[in-house]
Amino acid sequence: MSATSQTASREKRSEQLKSYCKGLRIDGALIGRAYESWLDAPAGKKNAWRVPDEHGSAESLIAEIESEIASRTLALRPIKRYRHREPTNGKLRIIGVESVKQQICDYVAIEALSGLLRSKVGFWQVSSVKGKGQLMAANAVSRWVQEGGYFVHLDVRKCYPSIKADVVMRMLRRYVRSPDVLYLCETLLETYGGGLEIGSYFSLRMAQFVLSFGYHAVEDMRKVRRGRSVPMVAHQLWYADDIYLFSQDKRNLRSAARQLQRLLLKDFGLHVKPWKVCRVGDQEPVDVVGFTVRRNRVTLRPTLFLRACRAFRKYRRSPTLGRARRVCSYWGWFRNTDSLALVASNRFDKTIKQAKRHVSAAERKRHELSDSVRHTA
Repeated sequence: MSATSQTASREKRSEQLKSYCKGLRIDGALIGRAYESWLDAPAGKKNAWRVPDEHGSAESLIAEIESEIASRTLALRPIKRYRHREPTNGKLRIIGVESVKQQICDYVAIEALSGLLRSKVGFWQVSSVKGKGQLMAANAVSRWVQEGGYFVHLDVRKCYPSIKADVVMRMLRRYVRSPDVLYLCETLLETYGGGLEIGSYFSLRMAQFVLSFGYHAVEDMRKVRRGRSVPMVAHQLWYADDIYLFSQDKRNLRSAARQLQRLLLKDFGLHVKPWKVCRVGDQEPVDVVGFTVRRNRVTLRPTLFLRACRAFRKYRRSPTLGRARRVCSYWGWFRNTDSLALVASNRFDKTIKQAKRHVSAAERKRHELSDSVRHTA
C-alpha cells in the first residue's frame, strides 16, 4: 500500500471515529486562558504594555474579541512585514508582525484546537512545543548517529507561503465541529495573503498540523522481510520545514523519502528540495538546527560559529542592550556543544556574565510593567 493511500485510509477512519471542538463556543473564559498563555509567551512579554494603551484594559479587549467572534465581525489590523536574515543559516525571510489583538486571537484559536493538535502533531515534530526545541533535536540526533546506517535531510521549499489557506481550512473542516472555531481560523488565514505567515503563532501550529500527515505516513511505511513487517524508517525528526529520516537500510530509506516527497506534493502542493541519502559518519555529518553532529562530537555549524564569535566581540567593543541579548542567545549554542576550549581561550565566559547582568536589569523593568498590566486586567 502506498503512503498516500495509507494516509487517506487513516484519515477516513479518523473522520468516522473522532471529531474535535464539537459545539465549542469561544467565550470570555477561553479567551482569558489564551490571554494568560500569550502573556507568558515571548510575544506577550514584549507587547503586554500595548494592551492598556491600545484597548484600555485586557478585560475590554477580551470582551471585544468575544463579541466580534459571536457576531462574525472580527476586525484585525493589516499585518506589517519586514525582511529578516536568519543568523543560523543566512536565509532572508519576510516576517509578519501582527497587532496585539491578532496575536491574542492566534492563542485563542490554538487554545480551542489544543485537543486536535495534541492528537495529530507527532512527538518528534519538535519546534514550537515547550521543552522540545533545538537542543532536544540535537541530542536525539546524537543518539541516533551512534547506531550507524544512513540518513536523509529533506527541506520543504518555501514551506509557509506554500501551505495555502484553503488546504488548512480543508483539513480543519474535516475534524473541527465548532462554527466559532472555524470562523476564527478562517478569519486569521484571510489576513495572510494566501499562504501561512512567518512570525505568526497560529501559522506555526497550522504548519505543524498539515505536516503531521506526512509524519504519520512515515510511521506507517513498512516492508515485509522474511515474513515480518519491518519499518522502513528507524527514526524521524521534523523541525519546522526540515525533515530528517534515519534507517539502517539505504534502499528502504530512499524509497521512504520518495514516498514522502510524492505525498507532500500530491496532498498539500509542497515541493521538496533536491536531496541525497548519506551514510552516517564523520565524512557526512548531520547538519541539524544549527548543530553539526558527528558520532564523537557536536559542534556549531561553521556559519553560525562565525556569527556567534562576531557578536561576542562586538558587544565587548560596544556593550548595548541589543548586543547583550544577541550574546545571550548565542551562549546556549556554545554551552551545549564541544566548545569549552574555545570559550576559555577567547574569554567568552566573562563576556556572557556581563551580558547577562545587562539583560537582567532590563528584564526586571519589563516584568514590573507586565505585572502592572496583569494586575490591571
